[in-house]
Amino acid sequence: MKGTINRRDFLKYSLGGVAVLVVGSKLTWLPKNQAFAVTQTLNFHITDAIKEMHTHETGLLDDGTKVGDGHEALCYFWLYKSVSPDLPAENPGPTIMATRGDTISISITNDLDEPHAFYIPGMFDSGPINPGQTKVGSFTAATAGAHLYYDNLNSPVNRVMGLHGAFIVLPAEGDRTAGHKLTPYGGLAADHPVQKLYDDFGSSAHYPGLAWEEGDEATYTPPFRHYLWLLNEASPVLFAEVGSLSAGEVYNAQQFMDRFLRDPFSPNPNNSRRPQYFLISGQSGHFAHNNCYVTPMGRVGEPAVVHILNAGLWLHSMHLHANHMYITSVNGVVQTNPIWVDVYNVHPMDRVDYTIPFMRPPDVPNQRGIGYPDTPKTTVNGAPCWPPTEECNVHIPGIGEDVAKDRFGNNIDLTQRLSPLCYPMHDHAEPSQTTQGGNYNTALISGIYFTGDRNTLARPSNTPADYPASYPLDFPMDEDWHLMYGTGIDRGCEIEGTHEAAPPSRHDDH
Repeated sequence: MKGTINRRDFLKYSLGGVAVLVVGSKLTWLPKNQAFAVTQTLNFHITDAIKEMHTHETGLLDDGTKVGDGHEALCYFWLYKSVSPDLPAENPGPTIMATRGDTISISITNDLDEPHAFYIPGMFDSGPINPGQTKVGSFTAATAGAHLYYDNLNSPVNRVMGLHGAFIVLPAEGDRTAGHKLTPYGGLAADHPVQKLYDDFGSSAHYPGLAWEEGDEATYTPPFRHYLWLLNEASPVLFAEVGSLSAGEVYNAQQFMDRFLRDPFSPNPNNSRRPQYFLISGQSGHFAHNNCYVTPMGRVGEPAVVHILNAGLWLHSMHLHANHMYITSVNGVVQTNPIWVDVYNVHPMDRVDYTIPFMRPPDVPNQRGIGYPDTPKTTVNGAPCWPPTEECNVHIPGIGEDVAKDRFGNNIDLTQRLSPLCYPMHDHAEPSQTTQGGNYNTALISGIYFTGDRNTLARPSNTPADYPASYPLDFPMDEDWHLMYGTGIDRGCEIEGTHEAAPPSRHDDH
């Protein structure tokens, strides 16, 4: 196996466990964010790796077989690895970011022992790359929005095995429609419904706050707020079968799909080729939900777009609590009727954009009515209603009280706090939530965090001395929040990552 993850170093170049490569020279806002690597040429190797798949399922089956150890299991993947700059091997492949109109050079070397490819529909097709072969080429970032790059050979085997990643193209400044705000898709006709929606953000009575393109350094709010949910499933049993074939053998695609989707369910996951892990940007369960680059977070009045790319074989219905979202783009088509819903189907190979307005959560009462960004009410008919003092004053002890500590040995106050308010995003496709019989909240989940209001910039009274003195946030920050907001505490989020272990016998030389 080539390379292993050093989590601390990897986070310098990652957004939630997925490496980010910035190409071109037009993304002038990105240098404020440390979580990326800048390059002018993509240099990928097609290789393989073993990844630690974290799980908290423990116990014994009737036959005495141990299921999980509370730490991690292992899964074999094929993947695209950046070698210049040299980033750790990880699945999915690095997220490529560019500006519309950029010309991108690419070099791809196949280190595996069967043909593979690199393909972006409508932009680039490497064709088959034989074992040991390198292909070079270039392509233009022609269309703003989120795109999937992947291996289109022996579909869907190569793609589902891990050879996929996201290509996010931001609009150029010149794409703006005169007199209007920028959208993730560039300039649209002045009367286009999505253009009208993005024009409303930050200026209308319904959506006061910031426009999508606007940031605010005082609140650590970046411009062009976007998140990536890159979906896939993993089957350690089936993936190991693919990896253990003799050199030159190719796994039958129809047999792969039949086994992946229709293998008999077994209480012992080692006896089934069905997927055991349902991944969002390579993460699952706690590692996705509590990931500061996967879970959208911001203040009321800071709209964001979530790019959802489904590289797997499962239909997902992504349901967001606290806010409805606008479906602004489906498979590259900007919607002329951007419906406002709380759940939407994402089929295999779909590309769907959720635009989240970051309205006030509906369970926070306020003067103007549900959802409006206004001063919360403190009483209704004379009874106290906000803040929920009864809930916030309840102390939830740790096991033995003194066990509630972070990994640095500091005590964790488990009392419910008012902010950030966290709401879940989960998939209505139930198998993705239970991971072969595990508990809910162990698989394909994320959420939405509200970190305050645009008009609430109070400094928390319990801010530690090493936080900035002029801290404009209204909650005590854990280490992952520092990573997101760039406040100088270099601790980092936990992520699932590759493991230094031998892959299946087919690729021992890699």
